[in-house]
Amino acid sequence: MSDGVIRLNGSIQSTAVSRSGKRGAMTMNVSTVSFIETAPLGAAHLHGLEAGAALDDPFDVVVVGSGASGAVAAETFVRAGLRTLVLEEGARLRRDAENAAVDAASPMALAGSEERGWSGRGWPWSTRNLGGGSVFYGGASFRYTDFDFDPSARIHVDGLPVKWPIGAEDLAPHYREMERRLCVDHAAFVDATQVPRTLSLPAEHLWAGAERLGYSPRPTPVAVDRSLCDNCSLCISAQCTRGAKRDVVTALLAPLADAPNLTLLTGVRAVALTQTRRHAVDAVTCLDMDTGRTRSIRARRVVLACNAIQTAALLLRSTSHHAPRGLGNEHDVVGRGLCMKLSEYTEGRVDEYPERIADHPIGYRGPFSTVAVLDHYLDERCPVGVGGLMYETKHDDWRALQGEGLVLRVETILADHPSPRNRIRLSSSTDAWGLPRVMIDYTTDRRDEARLAYMRARSAGWLEASGARTIRHEASNFTLGSTHLHGTCRAGDDPRTSVVDRDGRVHALDNVHVVDGSYMPYPGGLNPTLTIQANALRISRLLARGDTARADDGAPRAAVA
Repeated sequence: MSDGVIRLNGSIQSTAVSRSGKRGAMTMNVSTVSFIETAPLGAAHLHGLEAGAALDDPFDVVVVGSGASGAVAAETFVRAGLRTLVLEEGARLRRDAENAAVDAASPMALAGSEERGWSGRGWPWSTRNLGGGSVFYGGASFRYTDFDFDPSARIHVDGLPVKWPIGAEDLAPHYREMERRLCVDHAAFVDATQVPRTLSLPAEHLWAGAERLGYSPRPTPVAVDRSLCDNCSLCISAQCTRGAKRDVVTALLAPLADAPNLTLLTGVRAVALTQTRRHAVDAVTCLDMDTGRTRSIRARRVVLACNAIQTAALLLRSTSHHAPRGLGNEHDVVGRGLCMKLSEYTEGRVDEYPERIADHPIGYRGPFSTVAVLDHYLDERCPVGVGGLMYETKHDDWRALQGEGLVLRVETILADHPSPRNRIRLSSSTDAWGLPRVMIDYTTDRRDEARLAYMRARSAGWLEASGARTIRHEASNFTLGSTHLHGTCRAGDDPRTSVVDRDGRVHALDNVHVVDGSYMPYPGGLNPTLTIQANALRISRLLARGDTARADDGAPRAAVA
């Protein structure tokens, strides 16, 4: 039951501290926050712990996080008839909510290293709201290649195996299903034999430039229902009002929002998992973000889908006499291997009449990326022989597109080398709730810096071949945090170098699974969302069927029910 305090590491820490540091209850009247939608998504949706939800009886499954992977898992469990609770720290957003406003209201982390010092501008989220980053993302939905699942022929890391315990064939049926449900045209990406009609005006120039270089350009696969899309905006950092962009609220959560076996709690943070038995957790300690009250919610199974930073931090906060260093952290692996991908933007301008920009059926508008190039994905001329993706990435602000000519903008994305030194840690300093602050301890590998420089030059060459002038580069500041997060609860067969097994189960526990990007032993060089979702679908279906359920003594047992 709620007792108004958070108990961690056997101590009692008061939650009665306001964001300004003054003593008293920390409250946020949701009706006064401009970007928060106060109307529920459906009968199953409640905001806060004191909203009348039936929380006394244990849930079959508690899913922590409502973003790309959490929504997939939750929907699977609900449709399987399991009594399911979804915990989301953020709120439901109004349709006109701006990405920048949501981010500005979200707490930051510490970022840096012992050598460089620490900045308070670390970014530990995609976005902090119902549906996570999917409500603002551009929808890029690539399948990982065979190399991404086993890069060991070219990528070597001391102490951390980079081969996944599953392969592309394990995810193939789940890729296909997620693509169908999210309206991703994978076939067009694979069979790009002619110039597609879906290209933006900048992408038409980029496509022609790619062909001049001998590349094989492809339409970017995006989670957009073209039958509903009217190319109304730049389609990045904005919600879709027509339901064309298949974010997880639109595609997965809203259709289940009245389900009697679903409870969806927004404004509630999972503080820690509690453990009284050696091989299982019993409950989730939750914090109401509006009132500061806490309570324990019992769970037969917990599925973590917070993102690779927040999931690792939650496990590290979850200490007990069975797990004094945090759950799953017997070998000091939780939080290690953090990968955020390297990236950089390159842009230039081509001569184009304003009338042609205005008259083009798409122009600058529509899906945020419509052309991609993978010709340097594996490239012997690039350091270690591994390059990356280059693709069109539009600005999210019309003002950046003003001026003479047509703006061409591309981004290059590269998988970073996993490193035991790059990790999520907990600080000795605390946040406004009295909880340890998250630390993003990350230093770029020099090999990766050389690879990024190589791909930066390829990006500039692509723009030049497309007729662009006044080319310039823009850093993404990925070292402070990224929306592409991987690897802190690595999957593998050896508990000494991994946190979870091939099916996402924490090695030391029978009833805790991880389904977000934490799972990834190697981050892959493509946008990870579709792969995270496909893997979440695979794992949650196994759990719903009881295929991976085990008793405390290791004997098989029935699925949670």
